[in-house]
Amino acid sequence: MIPLTRALAERRHALVALSREQRAGLTAMLQPAARGLGMLDRVLTAVRARPFVISLAAAALVVLGPRRMLPWVLRVAPFVSLLRRF
Repeated sequence: MIPLTRALAERRHALVALSREQRAGLTAMLQPAARGLGMLDRVLTAVRARPFVISLAAAALVVLGPRRMLPWVLRVAPFVSLLRRF
């Protein structure tokens, strides 16, 4: 029974080491995508925190269209950033 236990323990250690190596490889491979995913997470958090504002912006985009909405956004953006400071 003890030889079987030793074999299982050795097999377990080998599998844990293999898993550790694979995890390190995946982490290295996905590192560039982590920054983009972090930005996406911040955007989604902002959208979830302000659903009414996002709905108004989407409705304005549909009603006005992107060409007419861009000048308004450029006019309002400085005031919004100023109000966020207070």
